[in-house]
Amino acid sequence: MRSRILSLWLPNLATDRLLRHVRRAADGRDHPKADLDPERPLATFAGHKGALRLDAVCARAGEAGLAPGMMLADARAMVPALQVQAAEPAADARLLEDLAAWCERYTPSVAIDRSHAHAAGGALWLDVTGCAHLFGGEAALREDLLARLRRQGLAAATAIADAPGAAWALARYGNAPPIVPPGGARVALAPLPVAALRLDPDAVQMLERLGLERVESLYPLPHRALVARFGDVLTTRLDQALGLVDEPISPRPPRPAYRAQLSFAEPIGEAAALAPVPRRLLAELCGALAAASLGARRLTLAFYRVDNSTAAVAVGTSRPCRDPRQLERLFAEKLERVDLGFGIERAILEAEVIEPLLPEPLAWRAMGAGDLDQARDLAPLVDRLSNRLGQDAVSQLVPRASHIPERAQRRVPALSSGTAVPFPERGLYDEAPARPLRLLARPEPIEAVAPVPDEPPVLFRWRRALHKVAKVRGPERLAPEWWRAPEVDPAAATRDYFAVEDTEGGRFWLFREGLYMAGTAAMPRWYLHGLFG
Repeated sequence: MRSRILSLWLPNLATDRLLRHVRRAADGRDHPKADLDPERPLATFAGHKGALRLDAVCARAGEAGLAPGMMLADARAMVPALQVQAAEPAADARLLEDLAAWCERYTPSVAIDRSHAHAAGGALWLDVTGCAHLFGGEAALREDLLARLRRQGLAAATAIADAPGAAWALARYGNAPPIVPPGGARVALAPLPVAALRLDPDAVQMLERLGLERVESLYPLPHRALVARFGDVLTTRLDQALGLVDEPISPRPPRPAYRAQLSFAEPIGEAAALAPVPRRLLAELCGALAAASLGARRLTLAFYRVDNSTAAVAVGTSRPCRDPRQLERLFAEKLERVDLGFGIERAILEAEVIEPLLPEPLAWRAMGAGDLDQARDLAPLVDRLSNRLGQDAVSQLVPRASHIPERAQRRVPALSSGTAVPFPERGLYDEAPARPLRLLARPEPIEAVAPVPDEPPVLFRWRRALHKVAKVRGPERLAPEWWRAPEVDPAAATRDYFAVEDTEGGRFWLFREGLYMAGTAAMPRWYLHGLFG
């Protein structure tokens, strides 16, 4: 079966986004952000090389002779009625991402076309191979797509061909039929200008100077001569458009394997009616996760409105979870933020991040009763605080491969994917020296007195208080990490740690940094690093 690629071009994406926002505000579905008149020409502008230039224009502005790249002052002089707004590339990118997700109703393989990301508008690839018959054929699929986009206030052009390059060219430059029959790319591309081959403007200008203005003028020329004059980009683009060279597209990540959906006979228009939706979806999804011994770390609940727009809420958990009641409580706090619009007709719940989760009897034996009870009691609190206050508001310490105490752990958000740390095996650290419960943020220098330079201290002063040592255990020697700082002198950075107890019962963790070396003027220094108890 030949591949069939649909190229979707949205030439006025930026201005259509602004005008659609105005229409939504007029319908009472949104708050107006700008005083724009849909009947007047509109353009966006951005700074470029020290000057303000047009970044995108609407259809009315284009008919008036305006084009992206023009000086803003010149555009206003040409069209006095021109409305301008500052360009928002991030908002345009979000809209294109939303449209890519929306287009998955036609095919699971949708990719954002980034080959001309600098150009005005936006573009998508849709691999409709084997999908068109579900919509009554390629023509019916294309017409349904264009009709839905028009209802959303988005101007679009499409074309379908065997190769992405041919579909791209016909969507933008084609006067021929927008659907190329299998094997018909050579004939369909022949009358198009050479710019349809996705070439740089300099290459297009050079070809036109040589009289090679149309794609068909390149057919009889040998590839070797074209490569010698223009490099291999021209011949590669030509072969890709004709389907002689494969051009893979990179579709969006596939949908999560674990998902549940619910369609409603009548659109939901009241917030109170949303409350039972997560409960029904979670019961189905958690059952599937339990059968596979999995738990979810991040879930997204998307609501599809009748006007083809979407609203979504997401929750995360600190540990894999498949408890419907716990997850329902997390979603309940966010349902009030959902904009119902003109009504919600479908809801889809997806487990975006999943991890293994043993059944409780097996987890009991693997982790120990005490550890499991502690994790089970703490996890709901961590999840609720993180989802209410923000992902970065609650963090946890995870081990790091380092024997230096201040680098042995790192702080990460509790809901970060992949940060749940398994409990260590019993007995793994039984022989390790004791560590203090409280470790200072930075080792603090102290004054210490030792009878012999290499022996433990008998007296030390910390924060103006004098402590007389009664008991001592050590030393524990820690050498510097040679792979992190090979230029550091090992003798000067070596630490000897001592656990000491003073005459008043205070217990401290001290270390001496540096070794006594004959013939050197540098003396070891003493620090306090932690407190026991």
